[in-house]
Amino acid sequence: MKLLLFDIDGTLLTTDGAGRVAMRQAAKDLFGLDEDLTGITIAGNTDGGIVREVLVKNNLPATDENIRLYVEAYFARLAINLSTIPGAVLPGINDLLDAIDANSGAKGLLTGNIERGARLKLKTHGLGDRFEFGAFADDSFNRNDLGPYAKARAEAKYSHFFKPGDVFVIGDTPRDIACGKAFGARTVAVATGHYRADDLAGFEPDYLFEDLSPTDEVLRAFGLQ
Repeated sequence: MKLLLFDIDGTLLTTDGAGRVAMRQAAKDLFGLDEDLTGITIAGNTDGGIVREVLVKNNLPATDENIRLYVEAYFARLAINLSTIPGAVLPGINDLLDAIDANSGAKGLLTGNIERGARLKLKTHGLGDRFEFGAFADDSFNRNDLGPYAKARAEAKYSHFFKPGDVFVIGDTPRDIACGKAFGARTVAVATGHYRADDLAGFEPDYLFEDLSPTDEVLRAFGLQ
């Protein structure tokens, strides 16, 4: 059995900046900050990591309480933004998820989103019932810590031990590639986010696609055909 762990933003879907705008709005709502996120690492970061960076940048203590309050303010704005900013599922995703199911692949999430935000984004774009488990920013603000959480949850669900070579991390940023390598998984980079294929190639993923629309080719990379 193969285990396919998908990033969300820039890999499965785009929110057209709804999350980024919500982060800025939450900083204004909570702390009165005119935060433009300059200098903050967004792509491939975790929600917790972004919040911590914003607080440190503005000389505010990154306490558990400040982080909790910021996250709650972010969710309030995110829900509104997702209802008003279109976004879209990215090319080939629905066909690929159907094909993985048809070929008995195990699929989950490996995302820097806090789970509540991840589920909201997926539900908004019709993918709410496609992923039963995963690893999220709730587990750690350090993305490289997340892989073992997702693998353990998959093993509990399927009562199956996944060898490292049977685990694939699919994402659109160098941090997704690093995250996969951190726990010995194979890495699949896709240039549907902020990074071009040439940029991603420099981080040496095992597989690289412009997008995930060539279903058969992607399945072969996964070892499902």
